[in-house]
Amino acid sequence: MISAIANLITGGIDAYKQHGINQANELKRQDELKQEQHIAKVKRLQSGDEKAADLDRVSLKERGLKDEFILLVVFVPLILSFIPDYAAYVREGFNALKFVPEYYWYIVGAVVIDTFGFRSMVRYILEFFSFQFSGGMKSDEIKN
Repeated sequence: MISAIANLITGGIDAYKQHGINQANELKRQDELKQEQHIAKVKRLQSGDEKAADLDRVSLKERGLKDEFILLVVFVPLILSFIPDYAAYVREGFNALKFVPEYYWYIVGAVVIDTFGFRSMVRYILEFFSFQFSGGMKSDEIKN
């Protein structure tokens, strides 16, 4: 009778130890899986950054009249706003821009980004904010 109780107790202790080992192994597998997911995510980000940087270099090599046109469109109103005779026209122009549809501003932004070769910067900003809003990893966690 005593040996049966002793076997029952040692069997219970062995089962408890095995349960602890199983939990430790499961945690280890989860950590390894998270680490592999992190490494894969970092590789995807690095690959995307390199591709965006390559596209930016191509854009910078093929600069043309469109770049000068965009510079004029951006800076002429700024310069004219310092000339008293033209400041009122600039103000009226900016008031008129309040009625431009939102989708059009996205198109203008895309054209400027493409022309000046800011793809890699925009990609970084979009990824940073997507991680922030999704509750994912922060950008400094990605670098580590």
